[in-house]
Amino acid sequence: MNATLELSPDDGLLRLVDFKWLMAGLGWRVDLTRLQRDTAYAALCAQRALASGSDLLRQRSVELLPGLARMSAHGRSKALIPERAARRVVQ
Repeated sequence: MNATLELSPDDGLLRLVDFKWLMAGLGWRVDLTRLQRDTAYAALCAQRALASGSDLLRQRSVELLPGLARMSAHGRSKALIPERAARRVVQ
């Protein structure tokens, strides 16, 4: 019997939980509900992630946080992290 786990290509919850646990591994607790609703909190999390010593966490931050800006309660659609910073991490 073969069982497969099918995930949508854009599984936002999985990405959020991945980000949360990567942050927790460095001692930073992340409140996922607040992360999705509070733009200032999301920006703080992004700053911490981008300043971390973890390449994987910086990469996940670049992938995840621009989408959080669009999900904020204020309806803002701009990215939370500067494009220049995102390019430095990805390169």
